[in-house]
Amino acid sequence: MRSKLLELIQFITLFIVLFVSSILFSRTASHFLRFSIIAVDALLYVGWGVWHHYSKDRFNKIIFMEYSLVAIIIIILAALGLGIVRFI
Repeated sequence: MRSKLLELIQFITLFIVLFVSSILFSRTASHFLRFSIIAVDALLYVGWGVWHHYSKDRFNKIIFMEYSLVAIIIIILAALGLGIVRFI
């Protein structure tokens, strides 16, 4: 029972963070601030993944690498999409 409650708390936390971030993102006009919101969310996603898998005794280097690579891809795509980084 305690495990299910902890998992529920974890997913509610993830939902609240992403919900608040989406509101901040939609009310921000600056591309740099929007990029910052996405970058912070990506890093929080990695932290959430570590917390989630560690609490289930499933955490290892591969899982950390997976969450980190997803966060890096999100940050790169956000930088390209918002015009923070440009090619030619």
